[in-house]
Amino acid sequence: MNRRRRANANAGSGDRWATRAQTTVDFAIGVGIFLLAVAWVVGTIPQILDPFEAEQDRPLVANRAADSLTRNLLVESEQPNVLNETCTDAFFDGNPPPTGCHYDNADPNIATGIDDSYGMNVTLSRHGTVVDTTGKPVPTSRSVVSARRAVLLDGALHELTVRVW
Repeated sequence: MNRRRRANANAGSGDRWATRAQTTVDFAIGVGIFLLAVAWVVGTIPQILDPFEAEQDRPLVANRAADSLTRNLLVESEQPNVLNETCTDAFFDGNPPPTGCHYDNADPNIATGIDDSYGMNVTLSRHGTVVDTTGKPVPTSRSVVSARRAVLLDGALHELTVRVW
């Protein structure tokens, strides 16, 4: 209370407390703190909302496509996980399916009945070495879900990997 009375009583006398206003340094500090707060909010909000993105269906789509390929579309005489060499070669080469194959198109999305809004890549590997691949290139800048199946092709054990994003 003394300060206020003193400032009012001496307002005309040039007292430091009565004539003091906001300085440039005060303004700069205030604006700096405000901008830091805004930057923190803008940087944090996307990370907070990440778990709620609609990508929870990707594992189901990848598993469905892998099951469809290894149990129906590329199989040898209805034996699950035993792939027909002719059908598998045509599928990975992007050629029309030969007679007797269970798919209509070599595009992985169309063959498995998966919507084009999903990116898909199918890779066949043996002992960690890629034997063949088809579909869209796998992105490096977003999350990708994969489903793997052990399959026999020409009597040798291979791994069929379906990646979906």
